[in-house]
Amino acid sequence: MRSDRYLVAALLAVLLGLLLPGTACADRVGGLLVTPGESVDEVPVRLKTDKGCPQGATGYIATMKGHGLDNVVVVPTSDVLLSHTQGFVVPVANTFRDYATDNKTTLQGKYEITLSCIDAFSQQNFGDFTAVVDIPTAGHYAAVGAAKGPARNTDPIIPPELGLNTPQNPAPAPQPGQAQPETQARPGAAQPDGEPVDTAAPAAEGGSGVHPFLYLGGGVVVLVGAVAIAAGVRRRAATAAEDTETETE
Repeated sequence: MRSDRYLVAALLAVLLGLLLPGTACADRVGGLLVTPGESVDEVPVRLKTDKGCPQGATGYIATMKGHGLDNVVVVPTSDVLLSHTQGFVVPVANTFRDYATDNKTTLQGKYEITLSCIDAFSQQNFGDFTAVVDIPTAGHYAAVGAAKGPARNTDPIIPPELGLNTPQNPAPAPQPGQAQPETQARPGAAQPDGEPVDTAAPAAEGGSGVHPFLYLGGGVVVLVGAVAIAAGVRRRAATAAEDTETETE
């Protein structure tokens, strides 16, 4: 009976090994560039893969292991900026000192940082990017070998080709021969000479600025006056004719 139970347990272990995707054993597919390459343990750190993740990966996760840190997650599972064709930048969630404080330890010696390209659903591992960081003295770290990046972060996390224009990622300058973008002046905006634009009322065409109804009113007044003068002249002529006829009789 005991041997039967051992046999059943062994069969279950084999079945579980076949059904569950492997996540621990993965090939190293490249290295990581750590920026800043050397600094105090209180600065934000970025990791950059030297190429894209293998096809099939839909996300990534990064861990750190060494004295006092047992595969501590330093980059949670994400797919932000994931690329299969070129290297991509991933910011570490906290500083090295934060991880030491959270795990109640003092960082010392060498630590391996591993960024794994995974299936975000099944956690299947398609390959690892690794780097080694050395803590020679308390509060200070230095990336080892090719993992040592520049002294400070200079490149934007979000590539400019994604079209996200921010103060850190300004819009690219137009190339020679490329049309300049059109801009419209806002109401009250200052002109180059410093005077604001008056957009309250457009200037009348013709330069005089006199409303056309004034011309029409003036014409009517002149016409009425002319008719009145003509009527007066006719009455005077008729009166003179009557007086002449009376004298001749």
